[in-house]
Amino acid sequence: MQTMCTGSGKIGGTILCGRRKNVLRRKNYWLLFAILLLSLTSLSPSMELNTSDGPHLVSKPQSQSTNPSTGEEGVVDSLRITVSLSSEEFRELELISSRYTLSTGVKVELNNVDRESADKTLIQDLTIGDSPDVVMTDGRNILDLATQGYLLPVDVYQSVPGSAPLTMLIPLMQWNGYNWGVPLDIDPYVLVYSPKHLAALGLSALPRSLDEWKMLLQNLLKGSGKHLLAMDTRNAYGFSAVLESMGSSLLSGNLETLEWLQHARGYFYLTSRYNRDIWDMLKDGSIAIATLPLSEWRKYGDSSLIAEAPLMASKATGLEALYSRSFALPAQSRNPEEAVNWLAFVTSKSAQLEWLENTGGLPALDELYRSGLPVGYKLPFATDILLTDETAPEQELQGGWSKISEAVSLLLTGKLDAAGYKALLGQSSK
Repeated sequence: MQTMCTGSGKIGGTILCGRRKNVLRRKNYWLLFAILLLSLTSLSPSMELNTSDGPHLVSKPQSQSTNPSTGEEGVVDSLRITVSLSSEEFRELELISSRYTLSTGVKVELNNVDRESADKTLIQDLTIGDSPDVVMTDGRNILDLATQGYLLPVDVYQSVPGSAPLTMLIPLMQWNGYNWGVPLDIDPYVLVYSPKHLAALGLSALPRSLDEWKMLLQNLLKGSGKHLLAMDTRNAYGFSAVLESMGSSLLSGNLETLEWLQHARGYFYLTSRYNRDIWDMLKDGSIAIATLPLSEWRKYGDSSLIAEAPLMASKATGLEALYSRSFALPAQSRNPEEAVNWLAFVTSKSAQLEWLENTGGLPALDELYRSGLPVGYKLPFATDILLTDETAPEQELQGGWSKISEAVSLLLTGKLDAAGYKALLGQSSK
């Protein structure tokens, strides 16, 4: 059909006709746009925008309270945990942890590092970007790591209060109003000796004063080829046990005691790692006394030897000769809430009793000592000392327990004298 254009004149009619054509062209464009829009809305349902509360959640920036492993808030499918345990202990932890996986569906990846490289691995775990969710360390390292910003406070992520640890362990875990560690077990250092060979040296019992230690050394020097004391130089716990048997301590040790030890170290049998030969040397009298972890005594001691723990609770330092292992949350832990749930499971009362039965590791829970340990677990010290009131250290040592261990190692290896030892620790406490 032909469009007719009319007008008052030739030029005016032509202009009016052009305007009508433009209007029709615009209408056609709008019609095409409407058809295109309708075609888009009729596409397959798979192209629809998902606005339901389904599993496809929007990933959020990583924070300490979200789980980035799956990109889904509140969903944790795995935990990564680094520990330093014996093969026997590691198998037991795997067994306990597997039950947690069965009850929660959360896979737990346990990584066991050798004791010799544990400290180096710990620093790497706390400083690299891809850190595990849980680490294990000496309980006396917790405060030092927390104050340096390497850890997260455990109680912030607890949905319910955890089991109460031994009161004397609490000061090692608390700082700035928060708890920064969860104790796994304790291992007091003991002095082991043969009553038979000690009697031959003129003592009927373990020396309990500096004078008695002096007498023991004098009698030992009458013979030849014998050592007064066996000790591991890697940590300060054994040295602390010796000091406590003299009525002294690591930080408050008097100069006379330290100077005598400096002189007597020439008759020490010093090691830088565990040495099984010590047990044979104790039995044949080559070593008069050895300072060792109670756990080692329970494994290798026999009826010919006696173990005593000269534990002394000090208001300034607590129980110095008591080694403990604790779990902690790295500051870069990806799943702190789930990690704390795992910690509560593996340190529960039932798990602690199982740990004691299968590994010999003494529990760190207060209630197990108040109610009494299972039959057969007699300790070489009164458990009442473990239930003493918590005591915060009177002085905060810069560098923490690692600085004390360093000073002890330098003293025992002859790189530091008694005065230098006291000066080093005195500078660190300022």
